[in-house]
Amino acid sequence: MKQLIRKNQKWFGYMLYAVIITAGLLYLRFPSGLIKDYLETRGERSNSPFSVSIGQVSPSLPFGLKLQEARVAQRANPNKIIFQADRFFIKPTIGTLLVGNLNLCFEGLAYDGVLEGCANFIEKSLQAPFSTSIVLKDIRLGKYDLRSLIGRHVEGTLHGTVAYNGKNDLFVEGSGEADLRLSDGRLELLQPILSLDSIDFNQVSVKMALQNRKINLTQVALEGPNMRGTLSGIISLQKDIGKSRLDLRGTIEPFADFFKRLPGTRDTVKLFQRRLKRGTLSFIIRGTLTEPSIQFT
Repeated sequence: MKQLIRKNQKWFGYMLYAVIITAGLLYLRFPSGLIKDYLETRGERSNSPFSVSIGQVSPSLPFGLKLQEARVAQRANPNKIIFQADRFFIKPTIGTLLVGNLNLCFEGLAYDGVLEGCANFIEKSLQAPFSTSIVLKDIRLGKYDLRSLIGRHVEGTLHGTVAYNGKNDLFVEGSGEADLRLSDGRLELLQPILSLDSIDFNQVSVKMALQNRKINLTQVALEGPNMRGTLSGIISLQKDIGKSRLDLRGTIEPFADFFKRLPGTRDTVKLFQRRLKRGTLSFIIRGTLTEPSIQFT
């Protein structure tokens, strides 16, 4: 092998030089405008309820693309941003390069955090059914405009994993699951609960599954400085996410310090204490994401 390299050293040098020159020319004369227009046009022509806009496209060596200021919004209401990333890197896998299967891996820098994963398409088309797995790290939800989607502000640092199978034009028809953890944050309440406008928490853990246009919240657990709580049930998805129907049940277990911080008169506090059953208060949530109806049981 060493002798072969020595004998052909000159030719290996020429090949390396050609590769470097080709890569340099490709980078300098990269048709970023054409590819940007192509990606956005493909999104417009699809039946997806979402639209895609990209600030700039450039090559990412060795065989990838770098998208800057990438944004996904609701097609019917462009002001409702589903996702946006400062930078988003996409590269094909070895299988795509050698065999021709459409398998793409990606890494995005968004909301001061990172998301990374891969998407495997069953055909050589971005419109084909696909499966994907995503890992979320240090996503700052306070920078995500959840208020425009669900009518309330949420803060905290998000970690977790998401898996999904389906089509990008029929997102709610797919299936998937998520295991998420949100730490050190605050949840703004659309309707005051016990005179509270928001709930501070140390950690919220969520396990859920998507099937038949429904999200099954199998486990939601909240641990806060003044209380702990649980939640489970079904969210029936609609094209307008804010109009998705709720059928949820939960419990609140306040700590002793909770009553000291509870706003209102002593009579209000005493009434709340009388409704506690073995230290917990049960409730149900109906209505929609943007207009929930909460009833204590």
